[in-house]
Amino acid sequence: MPDSTIVQPKQSVLIVDDDPIQGQLIKDVCSRIGYAAVFAQSYESAAAALTSHRFSHVTIDLALGERDGIELIRLLSGLPEMPRVIVISGCEQRILNAAVRLAHSAGACDAVSLPKPIELKALREALMVQPCDCKSMRCAEPRKTDVITIDDLKEGFANGEIFAMFQPKILLTTGKLVGCEALARWNSPKFGMVAPDRFISLAEEAGLIKPLTLLMLREATELTRDLLPTVPGFSAAVNFSATLLADPTVPEDVETILVDRKVPGSSLMIEVTETTAMSDVAKAMDTLLRLRIKGFGISMDDFGTGYSSMSVLAQMPFCELKIDRTFIKGCLVDQDLWKVVTSAVAIARAYNMKAVAEGIEDLETLWALESIGCHIGQGYAISKALPRSEFLQWTDNWERRVRDSLLRIPERKHA
Repeated sequence: MPDSTIVQPKQSVLIVDDDPIQGQLIKDVCSRIGYAAVFAQSYESAAAALTSHRFSHVTIDLALGERDGIELIRLLSGLPEMPRVIVISGCEQRILNAAVRLAHSAGACDAVSLPKPIELKALREALMVQPCDCKSMRCAEPRKTDVITIDDLKEGFANGEIFAMFQPKILLTTGKLVGCEALARWNSPKFGMVAPDRFISLAEEAGLIKPLTLLMLREATELTRDLLPTVPGFSAAVNFSATLLADPTVPEDVETILVDRKVPGSSLMIEVTETTAMSDVAKAMDTLLRLRIKGFGISMDDFGTGYSSMSVLAQMPFCELKIDRTFIKGCLVDQDLWKVVTSAVAIARAYNMKAVAEGIEDLETLWALESIGCHIGQGYAISKALPRSEFLQWTDNWERRVRDSLLRIPERKHA
């Protein structure tokens, strides 16, 4: 006699829509591809379903009556594992795009939108994409409850637990390696691998930001010195904080490090965020000009994320504009993001600066950026950040193993 127990398929979908006909349409598509589906006609019934079931996908109609789909996205953000979010609405595309961005900021590592009336093929394709398991390095780190103190950081710094990792930067037109970004990492016996967003602010409070930055500079210039004979023009980028830009001794400290290692000033790119530059414009301008006079490059990092990007760009002596990853990710499916990216590239070229895109996660995005004249790219599509020894090995293998596969694609698509 067959087992009568109902076994829930691995993929289950919560359909949230105040229109039962629309809900049934989505449910039919789910059935055809072997997914279990639960229909909820209101926010309240959806919330009740989420307390008793774990769903791999949630389709959300933005207009749900008294409580809209945005409230539901906020509710989903509190779940231990956020499902793949499919936003469905008859609202204009810009609203759909904004809802997807909201889902991403709420913790969804994967979200898409579909306009009404729904195209069944597009719905099926959206449902067939599996939700991210959040173990990928591309996704945000899990929330950590460990409290790190200034004393922990001081001890870690004194014990040599903080070091640089290097993410390659390539010329998009040729695939040629042109540089890297030095990124601080802390391998703590107590806390494990600690990301910089958890300890850089502590370094500021502890008075460690200057020695930490100089450590990044020394490690970056040592790598650069080793690569220059085989990679002419190679440059390493290092992030500078507002504290450093207010220190009048910094230009000489930087120059000393490069002179000691016999590395030219053109092989260093100093990355400065807009917020950093605007914290004290007069002091920042003083330091940045002196650094530029000494031959160092200055990059405007995280372009577009602040309130006065254009003002800073016009005032400061930047030679590179770095487009923030929040605009690059999803720019091929979000026309609003694509407009920001294309405008940023055009602005960089108008100012005779190099346009750099960070956070390139797939080859289609890489090709699209190259097609609009973006000069340089970095991101997981090229390589994650690597320790020094692995970076040198990656460099040796790059041309043979990767470059041809990047560039021998005849058709390059972009939004």
